[in-house]
Amino acid sequence: MDRGFNLVSGGTDNHLMLVDLRNKNITGKEAEHLLDEVGITVNKNTIPFDPQGPMVTSGIRIGTPAVTTRGFGKEEMIAIADIIAWTIENREKGITPAKERVKALCDKFPLYSQK
Repeated sequence: MDRGFNLVSGGTDNHLMLVDLRNKNITGKEAEHLLDEVGITVNKNTIPFDPQGPMVTSGIRIGTPAVTTRGFGKEEMIAIADIIAWTIENREKGITPAKERVKALCDKFPLYSQK
């Protein structure tokens, strides 16, 4: 929300967020594909009274279970929000910096230990 995104419920009550992207001039379908390219998985999702319809959508759903299971904390969640915002707002400039930031975060929290 600090980065200018509108959450449908005005905040979060659980591990899911529904983000209304209309003020960012990107559809949910476009955002889903764009963020997937940098390594962040979200789902396109309709918002209430969605003008785009269910195949395109005006929103995305973001969940935290995958990253909390991996060990991410508050600092990493802030970094993810920064990466999402930067990627959407700078999509015309290329996504390489965002991909690098995602890789660096994931490298700090590997899926499997190297024992």
